[in-house]
Amino acid sequence: MKKILCLTLALLMALTMTAFADNGFAGGSGTAEDPWQIADAEQLNLIRENLGGHYILTADIDLAGYENWEPIGAFRSLSDAPEDAEVPHPDYAFTGTFDGAGHTISNLKVTAAAPMGAGLFGCVSGTENGSAFIGNFTLENIDVSGFYLVGGAVGLQFMNCKVSGITLKGENKLSGAQGIGGIVGTGFDLISDCTATADITVTGDDGACAGLIAGGTTMSPIAGCQAAGGSITAEGNAIWGIGSICGAPWGAPEIKNCKVSGTAITVTGEGNRLVGGLLGFGGTYDPSAPAQITGCTVENVSITVSGTTKAVGGLIGGGKEMMEGSDMMSSFEIKDCSVSGTIAGGGENTDTVVGDPACAVSVECRDEMTVSGENADVA
Repeated sequence: MKKILCLTLALLMALTMTAFADNGFAGGSGTAEDPWQIADAEQLNLIRENLGGHYILTADIDLAGYENWEPIGAFRSLSDAPEDAEVPHPDYAFTGTFDGAGHTISNLKVTAAAPMGAGLFGCVSGTENGSAFIGNFTLENIDVSGFYLVGGAVGLQFMNCKVSGITLKGENKLSGAQGIGGIVGTGFDLISDCTATADITVTGDDGACAGLIAGGTTMSPIAGCQAAGGSITAEGNAIWGIGSICGAPWGAPEIKNCKVSGTAITVTGEGNRLVGGLLGFGGTYDPSAPAQITGCTVENVSITVSGTTKAVGGLIGGGKEMMEGSDMMSSFEIKDCSVSGTIAGGGENTDTVVGDPACAVSVECRDEMTVSGENADVA
């Protein structure tokens, strides 16, 4: 009898150890109801083995042991067809959920080898079968660099994927050429209740879309987000779309209850455009449904631009089509907003609230900005 009992116990222990070895996590089964539990850096790294699973942090994670973190989820085009060039293939993107449960991930360092998608997660997308989610955690002391789609938490946030409740604090650096954001590089869905402090650098000529929350978005609302200090520096020619919250929320129906405090923006070079304390570019292309910019505050922002930079505003740079030479105009309404701080420099269409006012259907904004610069064309 004792022999049978011993054999039974040994078998149970072996099965338990095998089950743990099979998934390597601290607990859970990977379902929405029972997500895999992550308690250390090695377990966080295992997410890439099952990109469609559900995960939750149970402890703070220090990534100092990874000299160059490989982003979880990669961007690969859906097909070779031109219309699929910027659509992520679901087999390579992260399509599950990641709940940080209030914990902190620190010392993330990414020097991206791939041209698109740098961050803790490189590419995240929902699918026909369910929504993806990334949120509820703090990133601290990160250093992320890449070319296109560079974000602290997510490089590319594609459709049917919410990002919420992420804080970026400490000493943080991000750099790239296009689509650089403290939280999300480029987004296609709601970004809400995020806060970021970071120093962002836009590299080279023809750079575009940089912001402390998101670099750029498409048809995506942003709500309840804060840019707390930090800086955005762009050095080059023909750079466009620089804003403390988001550089270019293209077609976003709503930007609401966002706050900027003490951010410094510096843009140098020739032929640059669309720079704002809140947004660089804003608006929809449906005149019957202009974008709603409501309840937003810009405090003590400092904007310094070269004398030929066009469309510079304390709140929004403008809404003229982002492609140089196009006459397409977006439209937006500004309600219950306020701005304070300084603009130094600027050329055509530089003003305290909206640089290029032709796109503003209506403006309701308390204005305490000052503009200086011999080339500034203040409306």
